[in-house]
Amino acid sequence: MLQKGWSTVGHFNTMTISEEQIVILAQEYLSKLQRANEVEFATRKPGVGQDYYDFMDGLESQCSHLADDFRIGYQNKEVEADIEKALKSANIKVDRNSNEYKLLVSKFLFAATEACYERLSMYKGDFDYKLETTKLAAEEPLIKKQAKTLAIQEEINKIAKEIMDTYPTTPKYNLAEEIADLLEKDKMHLNPPKFETIRKNYLSKYPNF
Repeated sequence: MLQKGWSTVGHFNTMTISEEQIVILAQEYLSKLQRANEVEFATRKPGVGQDYYDFMDGLESQCSHLADDFRIGYQNKEVEADIEKALKSANIKVDRNSNEYKLLVSKFLFAATEACYERLSMYKGDFDYKLETTKLAAEEPLIKKQAKTLAIQEEINKIAKEIMDTYPTTPKYNLAEEIADLLEKDKMHLNPPKFETIRKNYLSKYPNF
């Protein structure tokens, strides 16, 4: 779900844009899409039975289409329209034939793909519904927890590198899903992190592990 309205990155009336400005605009875009996901999930439920499956099929198709646009370089008029709104709000003019604009399109497509798969994971139930405050009583001692987290991070980085070396275009969403499945099957790991935790907290080096 693509939303209107943008915050101002700066007052630049120029035909060039810095990489920093591109990243800021893309991050703002991702944040807006994520907030839209949360609002939609709180206010709209697809129901049960065929309605749910039709909704999920449509959403999966939308995410797959965005992933192809990002990976292969197809034009996405909806995302590019949002880029125009962002540039206008920030008072930035960019040559549409420049490498800077192509990078901007790529960053926005990546953000749109990421947000779409997050939205899909919400409706699939692939995340922890508990509030963080409900877990405080069961928290492990900090040092022990940190050591465990580092060990898990090292293992995830190792698995992620193997996957990305073989399949370098693997989307972050699918990478997290595959890692979660592998850790779940590995009996050496007790209570391995779930898919959504891996995607949010353990793949900061994506795509270069």
